[in-house]
Amino acid sequence: MAKKDLVIRIGGEGGEGVVSAGDFIAAACARAGLEVYTFKTFPAEVKGGYCMYQVRTSSERVYNQGDTYDVFCAFNGEAYELNKHLLVPGSVMVYDGPGGDFEPEIPEGVIAYPIPMTKTALALKSKRSKNMVALGALSALFNISEATLKEVLTLKFKKKGEDILNFNLGAFDEGKKLAQALEKVDEFRVADARTPDDVIIISGNDACGMGAILGGLEFFSAYPITPATEIAKFVATHIPKKAGTLLQAEDEIASIAQLLGASYAGKKSMTATSGPGLALMSEMLGMATMSETPCMLVDVQRGGPSTGMPTKHEQSDLFIAIHGGHGDSPRIVLSVEDVNDCVNMSVDALNLAEQYQCPVILLSDGSLAFSTQTIPAPKKENFKIVNRRKWDCKGEYKRYELTGDNISPMADPGTPGAQHIATGLEHNEKGSPSWDIHNRDLQMDKRYNKLSTVIENYHDTEIDGEGEADLGIITWGSTIGVAREAVERMRAEGMKVKGFYPKLMWPMPVEQYEAFAKTCKKILVPEVNYLGQLSHFIRAETSIDPISYPICQGLPFTPSQIIAKSKEVL
Repeated sequence: MAKKDLVIRIGGEGGEGVVSAGDFIAAACARAGLEVYTFKTFPAEVKGGYCMYQVRTSSERVYNQGDTYDVFCAFNGEAYELNKHLLVPGSVMVYDGPGGDFEPEIPEGVIAYPIPMTKTALALKSKRSKNMVALGALSALFNISEATLKEVLTLKFKKKGEDILNFNLGAFDEGKKLAQALEKVDEFRVADARTPDDVIIISGNDACGMGAILGGLEFFSAYPITPATEIAKFVATHIPKKAGTLLQAEDEIASIAQLLGASYAGKKSMTATSGPGLALMSEMLGMATMSETPCMLVDVQRGGPSTGMPTKHEQSDLFIAIHGGHGDSPRIVLSVEDVNDCVNMSVDALNLAEQYQCPVILLSDGSLAFSTQTIPAPKKENFKIVNRRKWDCKGEYKRYELTGDNISPMADPGTPGAQHIATGLEHNEKGSPSWDIHNRDLQMDKRYNKLSTVIENYHDTEIDGEGEADLGIITWGSTIGVAREAVERMRAEGMKVKGFYPKLMWPMPVEQYEAFAKTCKKILVPEVNYLGQLSHFIRAETSIDPISYPICQGLPFTPSQIIAKSKEVL
């Protein structure tokens, strides 16, 4: 498949402005009407350490961060050493020289452009302007719209004063002059600007917060944890505008306890955490199940176990999301593919929690949390909002009434005639504790059977391809976007390949899995965890025996990895 996009990677030390430079490029490309997908990685230390920011931009839709870079901008020697193995004939390196801390060995066929970033920044009497010098050079060398870049820089720095704005624009211009003095011998360029669609550029975490606000969120409680904290920061900015409430709890257990209290009081409520926090919340998730209290939880997965790799990518919380808890604790588990899903499926998760009066866990991941993408600007009128079933104040109130669909009406505390016992103990229809064997069967059936319609009501599983195939690829989470491109490229080579991309992880749509597998000779399941967790559930719940393809290195898949494994399997 012919390459239709450009991937620029910037690497350097934390504090050198690597992430800021990447953000500026991504925002400028989005303003220029281009598609953008970013990926960034940084250390867990408070300050310092290697940072990397990758921007993929195209005039056509992109689904992932790409295989590797076309252009690498090295701010220092460490960045060069960590990325030089990816320099191949035809690729380009822009590096800090002369005057930087290293002098690279340029592999044969690699095009190198030295830009004295540090030297120029020091001459401007501010080493912090190094990233602005680099931005100016990259803009000139690779057709990144100078006009939109300067618009973005102006928005960022104008609030800090005209002097700071003019200084940064001056550093940008110095970098541009340095690049224009060089002879450009490569063919890489960002696509020309076009009339932008009605889009925004936003990160996965911010998109989850935006979706929750659009879904009618009224209460948010959370304890800060990497990589989920930005969801709370976004909600903290916007929920007061809707007369909602945000609390920072003293720990994860307190945050979910506050969440359940607010929901019991009648408010649409959620929290956000990562794997360690989800583990601590498991007991209260059981309480939500037993008391049939609506609650929504976003789990931004990271490398584990324990503290693990808190700033690195992984999708290894499927086990705990589905079965984490004591006793039989039914809940709904969803998984997002991309930033657009983070908006739409946050609304879905709140709706499902309200409709089914149970915990709903929305799985994101560390890569998607910080990635920014261009997505259609969300419109409130396009979202259907579901509210919990309310008691009509007629007859005797039974909080856990056995109904035809196993969902009981709820009443806010203080509603006349709606007195009941709210407890984590097994209970009868009125909420009174009960150890009766027959009642136990009825209430267990109620809690499980009310979820029986989730699969037929929630249609978000996609089949990519038609007819018979030699290979079917099943994957989940942000790996879906990588699989989409891999499948497209393999088809272009004449391979018979299909994809199956579930978003509803639990209850598991078994019949859909079975129907897809019947059209494929072999099934491959790539996922970013050590045990192959989705493969485990496929074997446990269906008759399919998939070929598991797990990786667990703190980084997402690339399309070429899935293509190589597919060819090996076939």
